[in-house]
Amino acid sequence: MKIYQRYQIFDQPVEVSDKDKERLSVHLAGWNKLNEILLLGINESDLRRLVLIELMGARRMSIIDRLIARISKLEKARIRERIQKLVV
Repeated sequence: MKIYQRYQIFDQPVEVSDKDKERLSVHLAGWNKLNEILLLGINESDLRRLVLIELMGARRMSIIDRLIARISKLEKARIRERIQKLVV
């Protein structure tokens, strides 16, 4: 799947293959489908892919906001782990 440069909103470019789009886009069918995968757990790279897929598709800001919040939560946890290593 071709990601246009204007959609590369993250610091590092995100690659989205056709298989990734096929695998992940079913979770963007609605809030219930997205909530299922968020509750089960999803890695950060897939969250970034979901943001780009939604941004290039329906552009529902409520879903994009939820995905970004989840990415922020993961990043915050990583930073806290680094701080814990320094403090201990």
